[in-house]
Amino acid sequence: MLVSASAVLDVEEITVRFGGIMALDRASFTIEQGQICGLIGPNGAGKTTLFNVISRIYDPSSGQISFEGKDLLRSRPHQISALGIFRTFQNLALWPGLTVLENVMVGAHSNTKANFVNAPLRLGTRGEERRTAVRCFELLQRLGLAEIAFQPAAGLSFGTLKRVEIARALAGDAKLLMLDEPAGGLTHAEVDALGVQIKQIRDDYGLTILLVEHHMAMVMGISDTVVVLDFGRKIAEGTPQQVATDPRVIEAYLGEQ
Repeated sequence: MLVSASAVLDVEEITVRFGGIMALDRASFTIEQGQICGLIGPNGAGKTTLFNVISRIYDPSSGQISFEGKDLLRSRPHQISALGIFRTFQNLALWPGLTVLENVMVGAHSNTKANFVNAPLRLGTRGEERRTAVRCFELLQRLGLAEIAFQPAAGLSFGTLKRVEIARALAGDAKLLMLDEPAGGLTHAEVDALGVQIKQIRDDYGLTILLVEHHMAMVMGISDTVVVLDFGRKIAEGTPQQVATDPRVIEAYLGEQ
């Protein structure tokens, strides 16, 4: 497959098998710098499996993935954030007992000098911690979350916590932001606002975004390109307009035409 020189992520012939089940079957696509790429498909299509391969939680049975021209599959899961790849999860992965600000500061750990030896004792890290706190608070301000910065995550609404997860990813200086169903559990008004915010985040931070989402109106409204999976195989790729009228996509979602 010929890859564009501006491709940030190149997924080539990725296959994942779990026993006798084929979760992904030679899935291939590329994402260009600054694009929002929507990854859609019916339940069980392999979307989250692909996310887990890119974030190195799963090893593929075969295939290649490159990020900024480098072999991503050589990286271990704990090295992904240092490369600039951050993700959110379908189910929230925040610490309820920490404040919103502290949760966001966790996302900046890959850019600090703290390690398992000096961090617990705060040896030489106090100044760095203060600078990180200031930067993360400014990030919360930009996302409209400053008023809850010092509240515990526990007890906040699901929609708010989804936005906190995005803020945590941005705190790590993300280059590729992977959003796994960020609109799940949100009201229609919240979904609309989230779509606007995702585009604004892309523009403000110069990000490339890979988005898995079931809210088709949001995906089609904000994506530059859309990839469609069905039973682990890519069945369509193109602009939202091209994908929405593709007979294979209509059949996958609605059954026989």
